[in-house]
Amino acid sequence: MDRFATPEEFRAYFKERYGPTIAVYRSLADDPARAAALDRDLADLARGHGLGAEDGRTAMEWEYLLFTARRAE
Repeated sequence: MDRFATPEEFRAYFKERYGPTIAVYRSLADDPARAAALDRDLADLARGHGLGAEDGRTAMEWEYLLFTARRAE
């Protein structure tokens, strides 16, 4: 993934647009310390995969399960 130039941009994208992340932040609305820890951890996740590196390289691989089913008639 090479969409994000900085770890903070990665965090902002998921914080604003990704349903599960939005839900977690909502659940932390009354706990600013935990919300700040999540902010830090998401940026660290991106940083750990090369986002924000001086050479500009990123290396984020994504896995997901695609499940297709058919209903028995």
